[in-house]
Amino acid sequence: MSAVCILSGLTRDAAPQPNPQARNILILNLMPNRAVTEQQFARTFARAGVDVNLTFILPATHHIRRNETALRRAYRSFRDVEREQFDALIVTGAPLDQKQFADVDYWDELQTILQWRHGHVHGSLFLCWGALAAGHIDGTFEGERLDRKICGVYRCGQYLMPQSRYFRIPAANVTSGSVLAGDDALGACIISNPVTHSTYVSGHFEYLPGTLAAEYHRDRRQNGADAATPQHYFDRDMRIRANWQHDAASFYRDWLNAIPTQQPTKAIQEA
Repeated sequence: MSAVCILSGLTRDAAPQPNPQARNILILNLMPNRAVTEQQFARTFARAGVDVNLTFILPATHHIRRNETALRRAYRSFRDVEREQFDALIVTGAPLDQKQFADVDYWDELQTILQWRHGHVHGSLFLCWGALAAGHIDGTFEGERLDRKICGVYRCGQYLMPQSRYFRIPAANVTSGSVLAGDDALGACIISNPVTHSTYVSGHFEYLPGTLAAEYHRDRRQNGADAATPQHYFDRDMRIRANWQHDAASFYRDWLNAIPTQQPTKAIQEA
């Protein structure tokens, strides 16, 4: 197990002591259940075998409906960290894939952060809606929105990975970088762009065993029988098969170990 130090967020360590030898990772947390998401990453990195210091930030321009004061107090903002350097940036998913980008209240701030990263982080990882948005901003690919949710645990190349999304990235739409995993039904699931040291992932390696079940029951309350049942996730007795966690740890370990140690070049900073 690796050491994980959480420097900001709702589950921040009581007396955080960052490891100077650990990888410093900045996570823009766009998920609504922020404390749960923090622990998803903490547990995944703990299994990955690479020591990390995690700094969670929120968009300053996002309208938060519940517990805003507590969240702002616990989290850092982009302005707080914009003069700092990090080994990596992660942008999480968000339940926004049925919205137009321009309708997202923090869209301008997200574009600013993605431009900033070229000179302040060595590698970037974008997940689910974060990947859809970053692919559009970077000009790496364009996704297509779906009426029916892709939901379940699917094999993507060498990895099993939870998926929970209303979009697909056709491989033909990837105009920069390489598709590392995917198929015609799921679309591109893992895309790498070495020019900007960025990886785009359509799913959620970090999900805990019960996350898809919680989303399914929420969707059932909202949509009734129209809710998509997670595929390859429940067994015949509706028990959860949490069979992706080894692959999640392997993916994050390989991703961290592949991040270059030098600063991005001037050409990339101006990309």
